[in-house]
Amino acid sequence: MASIGVVGIGLIGGSIAKGLPEPATVFDSDSKSLELARAEGLRVAGSLNELVNTVDVLFIGVPFEAFDSVFAEVQAAAATREKPLVVSNVLSVMLPVEVTEPNVVFIAGHPMAGTEHSGFENAVGELFERATWVLAPTADVDREHFALLANTVKLLGVEIVVTEPEQHNAIVAQISHLPHVLAAAQILAVPEDDKADSVYGLAASSFRDSTRVASTKAELTAAMVNNNREEVLHALAKLRGSLDAFEELLRAGDDRGVVDLFARAKKQRDEHL
Repeated sequence: MASIGVVGIGLIGGSIAKGLPEPATVFDSDSKSLELARAEGLRVAGSLNELVNTVDVLFIGVPFEAFDSVFAEVQAAAATREKPLVVSNVLSVMLPVEVTEPNVVFIAGHPMAGTEHSGFENAVGELFERATWVLAPTADVDREHFALLANTVKLLGVEIVVTEPEQHNAIVAQISHLPHVLAAAQILAVPEDDKADSVYGLAASSFRDSTRVASTKAELTAAMVNNNREEVLHALAKLRGSLDAFEELLRAGDDRGVVDLFARAKKQRDEHL
């Protein structure tokens, strides 16, 4: 099996490291996370340079604002390697990545899994089981290196879907980023005054489930939405159309029309999920 490295061991990176059948080698700027990783039997590299030069496949699990600088360090460190390093990331928006080092083969990736929690202490090896993992290789990525990454990802129990970055971004705007906006909007629609307790006191599973991701760290959610701005705006426009349809029927007292909208939604969800 190829040797696997992870830089940035938060929820996603940490879950990758924990989910592999053989211990991964990890590195993070947070010493506490490294201490926890070492206690769980993971190999801890002394530096990013050491990590880059001792593994075959490297996952970059850092957030949006840190990716460019970390990737630049990875490329610089890879210059002394004897063979190419396969590098992938886990960001929920696939943005253009400039590869300048011949020893780096970059393939954008995004695991369609996660929770509202963050940090290595919340990482679990089972996070990706039966999940979908999107890979978007560019035309210059050869089959051998793509297979190396794909076979590594499969060790986590996922199903791989290969797509274009633009298609991925349009889809996740609808099924991932829009739900985060909706969850926040639902919460913000609840009074923030002394009436809030009486409202939340009646909240049952439907409200708790539909607003769960509003507990995600605000900086992480905002980064997803801001980095996929145009596609999220398109998704919001489609949603606004659906909400307008409900409002028009309710104002008109069209009970049958409301039933039909709910029936269409139920049919579509039951057929696809």
